[in-house]
Amino acid sequence: MYQRIYDNRKTLTNILFILYIISVISVTFIVRETMVLRTPENRGVVLQPFREFEAMMNGMHFFWFKQIFLNVLLFVPFGFLLPMISKHFKNPILTVATGCIFSGTIELLQYITGRGLTEVDDVITNTLGAAVGVAVYHIISTVYRNKAVQLWLR
Repeated sequence: MYQRIYDNRKTLTNILFILYIISVISVTFIVRETMVLRTPENRGVVLQPFREFEAMMNGMHFFWFKQIFLNVLLFVPFGFLLPMISKHFKNPILTVATGCIFSGTIELLQYITGRGLTEVDDVITNTLGAAVGVAVYHIISTVYRNKAVQLWLR
């Protein structure tokens, strides 16, 4: 019985992760608030780290808070689901580094394709989101020790 639950869990987790990746690609490339196609002369790049945090402290608090919060929230599932897919990603540093690389790849592709704004802050906040997801995963797997939950989180 436990083997069947384990197999179903693996399949469901893999499907959820694939759907999550498709959703992130959709949000970052296909469905945009402003689909301003940038020219090679005007790519829209912001390389100043923590610009959004600074702007939040100096003015339009809710707008920048929302930007930061949504970028963090976007990658929480990444950090939570990846350790469930492969035991190699139970290492929090590896999972967070993979989240950083995935976010950096998205930003690079946004620059290359001219879709969206390429920002260092997005990589920082997405990486923070992956770290939050990993922390949630490890807290849940530590707190709940019964067999059913362990089979799901393994």
